[in-house]
Amino acid sequence: MKLTARASVEIPRPADRVFDFATSCEGFPRFIWAFGPIPRITRAEMVGGQSPEAGAQRHIHMTDGNVVEEELLAYDRPSRHHYRWLKPPAFPFSLIVRTAEGDWRFTTIKGATRIEWAYSFGLTSVFVWPLSM
Repeated sequence: MKLTARASVEIPRPADRVFDFATSCEGFPRFIWAFGPIPRITRAEMVGGQSPEAGAQRHIHMTDGNVVEEELLAYDRPSRHHYRWLKPPAFPFSLIVRTAEGDWRFTTIKGATRIEWAYSFGLTSVFVWPLSM
């Protein structure tokens, strides 16, 4: 069973600049905030100094001390940033969620950039559905 969350925002800047800031290792922690039980990002780094591209991996360091390992599934500047977790999250979040995937779409609308963000969480069991709300 999956739980899906969606959000969007418009930023009055060109798509290439918004994409570069929002998806860079330097900008990612400033762009993504804590939400519900998910802690805030303190730092992001590409594994082995890889360039951000499909197949590359990165580590996302969280305020709770955990590190999320991610794989980039698509990195199509300036239109799409798609990634997934490589391992289940740390306890206690691991009791509810086993996988996650984020997909960001960047489009130009009237001189601004619209980011549409979709996140899907693979739940550990149908029985945790009420806890995920």
